[in-house]
Amino acid sequence: MRSEVTFLGTVRRVVGARVLVELSPALPSSIPIIEGRSYRVGQIGSFVRIPLGFLNLYGIVSMVGASEVPQSEVHGQLPPAGQRWLEVQLVGESYGRRDFQRGVSLFPTLEDEVHIVTEHDLTVIYGERGPGQIQLGSHATSANLPATVSLDKLVTRHAAVIGSTGSGKSNAIACLLKALTEGNYPSARVVVVDPHGEYRAAFQDRARVFSIGGSVDRLVVPYWALSFDELAWFLIDRRQASESLQESAIRAYMSSEKQRRCSDLKAGLVDPNSITADAPIPFGLRELWYHFDRQERVTYKDMGRTDEALLEEGNAATLSPARFEPPGVGSTPPYKPNPGTTLNMGSNLNKILARLKDKRFEFLLDPGRYNGSDLDLDDLLRSWIDHGTAITVLDLGGVPSDVMDLIVGVITRILFESMFWGRSLEGTGRQRPLLLVYEEAHSYLPRKSGEQFVAGYAARAVRRVFKEGRKYGVGAVVVSQRPSELDETVLSQCGTFFTLRLSNSDDQSRVRSVMPDSLAGMVELLPALRTGEALVIGEAVVLPTRIRLPLTEPRPKSSDPEVHVAWSKERKEDVQYSAALTDWRRQGLKHEN
Repeated sequence: MRSEVTFLGTVRRVVGARVLVELSPALPSSIPIIEGRSYRVGQIGSFVRIPLGFLNLYGIVSMVGASEVPQSEVHGQLPPAGQRWLEVQLVGESYGRRDFQRGVSLFPTLEDEVHIVTEHDLTVIYGERGPGQIQLGSHATSANLPATVSLDKLVTRHAAVIGSTGSGKSNAIACLLKALTEGNYPSARVVVVDPHGEYRAAFQDRARVFSIGGSVDRLVVPYWALSFDELAWFLIDRRQASESLQESAIRAYMSSEKQRRCSDLKAGLVDPNSITADAPIPFGLRELWYHFDRQERVTYKDMGRTDEALLEEGNAATLSPARFEPPGVGSTPPYKPNPGTTLNMGSNLNKILARLKDKRFEFLLDPGRYNGSDLDLDDLLRSWIDHGTAITVLDLGGVPSDVMDLIVGVITRILFESMFWGRSLEGTGRQRPLLLVYEEAHSYLPRKSGEQFVAGYAARAVRRVFKEGRKYGVGAVVVSQRPSELDETVLSQCGTFFTLRLSNSDDQSRVRSVMPDSLAGMVELLPALRTGEALVIGEAVVLPTRIRLPLTEPRPKSSDPEVHVAWSKERKEDVQYSAALTDWRRQGLKHEN
């Protein structure tokens, strides 16, 4: 009724789902007080209600304004006030005050009343939607109304958390993961790929953190879990699709060694005839180097090349090469191998040796007890995703940047393959889904990533998760400050977006492209969002929702330094730069506060 205090105005134009509302000149204030609570009229993103008998239509305010005053009205007198109006996008309906549903079955007509949506009306729209809802914060328009998202849709349809630097992305992830892992879900399991080591402090007793050089939980990614192409790219910088004779020889050696180990695997025996160089079966990488290095160095005492001129046998474990008598001049012994029998692998062997000696890659090339006999890949998986806490943080802060793409790809493939092949087993796969969280995703999931044999290992592995993961119980969340630089396939497969403050026009365009056309105007809100506020769009919410996330303590270590505080202190003498240099050399952080 027009006499109700909630009355705003009347419908003046209807164009599809877009409705123009003329505000009533009798509206007593732009901030009416209803049931003791004040409401601001015409806030972008706020709701209005259009009652049509028992049916209530709901719309979102997308534009406000006032009509211009005709020139004939201003001649010789003060101009009257312009008529105020709202543009509203219809989004859903409810019968009476029952459950809200998306879509519109009946459209308004001219002179239909439009009312303010009160807090009670918001409970109809955003009220309890059944089981599987998790609370992340409160609605920005009503601090008393909890903001919830569907856990099922969030995990199975994937999500993205995007926002400019300092907008609160890390805090948003911390809020999300804490909500996921609270007491209602004792079997929850989440793996966070953390390139900068920010999340160790955020979860404490809720997470198990694996880090390079860790004294308790050392991060290990066994080299023998890599495919042949991945290992060749890492060891010998293979960048072409065609395979050289040297690479074919390495592949053949790896295949034979893996087939030989098939009868000595802790997880179970495998038929050797089904094994290739790509199978995740242990083999000796140092032995591979020693085998081919010995072939390059060997000389013979006889022309039949049967009696080696060996001075001292080497040691593969210590990377000591075998020593042979130097070849003679001309036709004098010792003799080199017959022409055509050597592979001239000197350059490749030098690259392999350099990698094996590089302490930065110990987490990859020195897997310790993960040798297939003492511990196998199933033990590694159990340590990552089947321990006493719900969250696993894989701290990649010590991973060299030039192999970050490869390591993220291998980790993703190990986890996905375990879920794929275990999809029907009790306690894993579809029976116990897994959520993967990719922090700073734009750094290793860029747009137009390289072809195979060049780069893009992470992009290919993560794309498979986003395309096929739903069927096997694998969900994913990508976190980025530059959505415009993220891989297109990954971003297009995200069903839900948590969009924090975004000021870059290219980034806003990516968000606008995933919103329904009728609500694309809400993108204009993004530069004005407060720190810790997010616009949630997609399948996990009934409608695009502006929510306020609580400040989580302890927080991930991603906050800005307080420059005025740090610079106001007395200058410290004798700074321990040697400690920083030592940590840099050993690729491990021992002096963090």
